[in-house]
Amino acid sequence: MATGQEFPDDFEPATLEHPARNVPKPVMPEEAKQETEAGAQAFLDYRTDAVWYAFQTGDTQLAREVTADGCENCMVQFNRIDTIYSDGGWIAGGYEGGSILEEGFIRGADGVYNIPVETKSSGVKVTDGDRLISQQHPFDTSEGFNVNLIFRDGKWVYITASPRNP
Repeated sequence: MATGQEFPDDFEPATLEHPARNVPKPVMPEEAKQETEAGAQAFLDYRTDAVWYAFQTGDTQLAREVTADGCENCMVQFNRIDTIYSDGGWIAGGYEGGSILEEGFIRGADGVYNIPVETKSSGVKVTDGDRLISQQHPFDTSEGFNVNLIFRDGKWVYITASPRNP
């Protein structure tokens, strides 16, 4: 996992034949609670694990807890995950992580950090339980995204992300 947590020996990733089994629940590291560049990276790693956990289990609670309600694309994604699992389907893959680019940790006057992030994705395969119904291919891009975070009341909140123009 991005946060360095270990996978249990009996963990089985999702396949097109079965959903993931014995998925470890992410735990937010203490470093992710600090308003530093390392803290922001630890937070992004935790959020990566929380979203991956949602893809693997259908449980979107951890990802929702660290994401602003105003992130419309995020809420659409979380609602879709909820629906896929409630309808008997599951998701394979879904790991998408990012690394803060050098000299990208700058706080704006409004308190929001607009952080350039290099992004990698393992891709996603969605099944309805019987067949593949959609797929996103893996990608690895240095153009990446700008991620907007805010540190408020002693914790980070993920606001949104948008593609960065080269």
